[in-house]
Amino acid sequence: MQAILNLFQILTARLEAGRFIDLVSSRRHTPYFTRHRLAAVVTRIRLAAFAFSALTLIWIGLDAATLERHQWAILAIFRVGAVALFIMLAVTPDRAMGRKTVLTMLGAMLAAPMILYGVFQLEVGGSQLHGLAAVNGRLYDSLPFIVLAGLSLFPLVTIEGLMFALPIAATVAAIQFTQANLDAVNLFSTLWVLMLSLGVYLLACAIQLHYMIALLRRASHDPLTGALTRRSGIEVLDFHFRLACDQEAPLAIAFLDIDNFKSINDSFGHEAGDQVLRGLMAALHPLLRQADIVIRWGGEEFVIVLTNTPVEGARIVMGRILEEWLGKRPDGAPITASLGLAERLTDSVTDWSKLIALADERMYSAKSSGKACCVLGNGVIMKSAETH
Repeated sequence: MQAILNLFQILTARLEAGRFIDLVSSRRHTPYFTRHRLAAVVTRIRLAAFAFSALTLIWIGLDAATLERHQWAILAIFRVGAVALFIMLAVTPDRAMGRKTVLTMLGAMLAAPMILYGVFQLEVGGSQLHGLAAVNGRLYDSLPFIVLAGLSLFPLVTIEGLMFALPIAATVAAIQFTQANLDAVNLFSTLWVLMLSLGVYLLACAIQLHYMIALLRRASHDPLTGALTRRSGIEVLDFHFRLACDQEAPLAIAFLDIDNFKSINDSFGHEAGDQVLRGLMAALHPLLRQADIVIRWGGEEFVIVLTNTPVEGARIVMGRILEEWLGKRPDGAPITASLGLAERLTDSVTDWSKLIALADERMYSAKSSGKACCVLGNGVIMKSAETH
């Protein structure tokens, strides 16, 4: 027991700080991670549904060979319905889906074998089965365990896992209670094994989820600054731009370039330059909302995506940056930047790449205007002194 506790402590210690809650609930998951997680769930639903449709059809032959005619005929009707459901899930169009839609698909897929389990128990349960029929009966009895095992294929948070697993255990208990020859020992042992399976299944889901979080973070975030990489940032930017267009909502983009960054590398070395980049991200985070996104566009250039933010709100954010600036240079001077701001509605832009280009153009105008300032639409220039 002590060895198990030690192993658990080692595993929990290896989780990144603040990440344990991400295995329990999806509340704090970023939109980027949520889209990838749900896409993985949908892909696995399609594969599992395709496999289940074939196995469900084959099982009709086993029922026909081992059960009485009226019993296997009833089961066959439900099996045909389950196959139709599985095929529908397997050919679901490849499009972005919300969390509720994806979980509904998963619930429908899991419900089909549990309905077959229930129908078998109500029609055949309690009967004396022999030979191959007894083997078939054992296979039906194992369906709840197979469903639980199948759940471990999906990167679900603990709350979602319990949402699916607890009804399975309740269904088994309810069916066994309704049977005339209720065996308390058999009921207890079945539920006990189900709970053990549930524990293993939840652990498997947590391991999958933690691995996916770590993998996506390494793939999508710049290792030096922690900002999104340009590749993953483009994906996020495209998503938020399309969402803003669908909702007729504002979306502001700020293009930021550190002033005189080359002189830091030349005078103090690249390690000092790296420290400046790390410090910039640490200084930016308190000035932005949690929903805002920072992308390292290249070198000392960063793109700030201000979601659902009109130009007036974006001006306030730019004012904070101009007032607080972005840390200290190695010589003690403040790290200033040239910024260009563009907003989807105000600038009448219909493509995110054009919005980026417009913000980039204004950033270069800020550099031409003496640096350490932000250029808005119509050539309006914000300087640090104007924020005091």
